[in-house]
Amino acid sequence: MAVDHRLMIKKLQGLETIYASFAQTTRMPYVECDQETFDDQAYVFADEEEAKKWAKEYQEKHIPLTTVKVDKEQMLMYYSSLYLIGVNRLVFHNGAGLSYLPLEQVVTVKRGEGENFPARNATLQLTMLYFLQELRRPVQSSEDVERRRNLQEMEQEMMANLVRSRYIMAVDISQVEGEFDPQKPGQNIRIPYVKNQEGEIFQPLFSDMWEFQKFSKNNNSKFRLVMVPFKGLLPSLVKDAKGYILNPAGVNLVLLRERLKAMEEQAEV
Repeated sequence: MAVDHRLMIKKLQGLETIYASFAQTTRMPYVECDQETFDDQAYVFADEEEAKKWAKEYQEKHIPLTTVKVDKEQMLMYYSSLYLIGVNRLVFHNGAGLSYLPLEQVVTVKRGEGENFPARNATLQLTMLYFLQELRRPVQSSEDVERRRNLQEMEQEMMANLVRSRYIMAVDISQVEGEFDPQKPGQNIRIPYVKNQEGEIFQPLFSDMWEFQKFSKNNNSKFRLVMVPFKGLLPSLVKDAKGYILNPAGVNLVLLRERLKAMEEQAEV
């Protein structure tokens, strides 16, 4: 039976402020898969105290959440981010109970057809979120056989999506004199990098344009973007890099050089 969500959606859209649950392990909205409907859902609250109470309950289950205040002018950006990571349903704590609202009825998001670079890579984003939310949970027993099995299944699904995906790579052309020509050798291009606490170098890599924009918004460099399939990652990795950091302003997934080689070999079997 179809459910009429219009009244609750109108209430949600009329709020000046909402409170959203984010996973501390990924710095992204916390996402759950409903075990009955298989909807991929995120949680929003009308009341800050209710949101914090919810986060405390999850903390007791060793799922560290943080509550993020989202004002009216930020709501479109927040809802768009949910669309980009593959969320299709909001669980709205409205003060009197729970409402399950289809995201597409809450907000209309431009889908970005015709982009030269992937504007959205929701399948990969979702599988990374589910895997890393569980992998990075604190105080977990290594003896938990069921958890290890679930992690293995989530990792395999994520790896399959990694191999199938195309990626965005950025090169810094700030020091190039005149017009940049990718076919011309000897141009003064630089490869951006990030360092971990041990001083090891990694190249940033992006699953979609949204992730690149988050990385570059406070960077004054002039970037040229290149689209790279999975098989092009190893040849594009600079000599001194240990590997890639996928979505450094998001899930921050490390892809070591050796792991990429193993994934490539396995994909060819």
